Amino acid sequence: MEIAPFTDAHVDAAAELLAERHARHREAEPLLPAEVDFRAEVEKDWSADGASGVFSKHGYLLGAPSRRGFTVGIAGHAVDGDVEQARDLYAAAAGRWLEAGHASQHVFLPASEGPLVDAWFRLSFGASAVLAMRETGAEAYDGDVTIRPGTPDDAATAIELDRAMHDSMLPSPSFSGHSHSDEEYAEEWEGTWDADEFVHFVAERGGRVLGHIVLYRRPPDLRVPPGSIDLAAASTLPEARGSGVGRALTAHVLTWAAEHDIPAMTVDWRMTNLWASRFWPRRGFRPTFLRLYRSIP
Repeated sequence: MEIAPFTDAHVDAAAELLAERHARHREAEPLLPAEVDFRAEVEKDWSADGASGVFSKHGYLLGAPSRRGFTVGIAGHAVDGDVEQARDLYAAAAGRWLEAGHASQHVFLPASEGPLVDAWFRLSFGASAVLAMRETGAEAYDGDVTIRPGTPDDAATAIELDRAMHDSMLPSPSFSGHSHSDEEYAEEWEGTWDADEFVHFVAERGGRVLGHIVLYRRPPDLRVPPGSIDLAAASTLPEARGSGVGRALTAHVLTWAAEHDIPAMTVDWRMTNLWASRFWPRRGFRPTFLRLYRSIP
């Protein structure tokens, strides 16, 4: 297999390979978008600052530096035929990435392509995150809570809930080192309640807010169908976990979305977040993409 550095001349052929991959993916998950500009998706990844990769007539692999390290995005990789080609493409590309100082590397793969995922596992990558989706629809809930839209008056509690969510991922097995100051949390929430793309709900019991969910209208791409909405953040205070708050909030937003003619909802979680990795599949969310990760010593 002849492998060459990826160039502008390869964009059209890469788009064809990506279209074939997406067609296979939609057979496994029909909620994925039907109408996609595959050339635009490849161009978006290829035009990122510092992008590099490789191409052969049977596959391509390209990525760019990100806040996580070096990331091969959702449109950054496809092969036809033998998935073993993925390992050859990585071998041809990864040396340059490492020489540029990118020892932390990520790749997004369709969750339905088990043999391809396995090929990347045999490159010492492990699964670090899941992207998932499901249909919306009316769902009953209990939990002894009252759910209402959030307001700017809930800002302090929203920051407390965000901190609780991040703190829950500091211990084993997540070992997350990510943290924010109160000022950074406040900056993230600023303007949320005035922005059309965000919807915030809180759950109260006895007049106290115990949990919340934030929905986000993401721009469409290979993962996000038009008219869908993303469950961008969810958190319950530690003392209320296991009491039905999260289940009630999830049922509420699935019902709300259906009532607002939003047919699909997306979500993502870290594999090492044990609570999330069990909670969301039990709520009916089906994996669509896996984010794999490798750290080179």
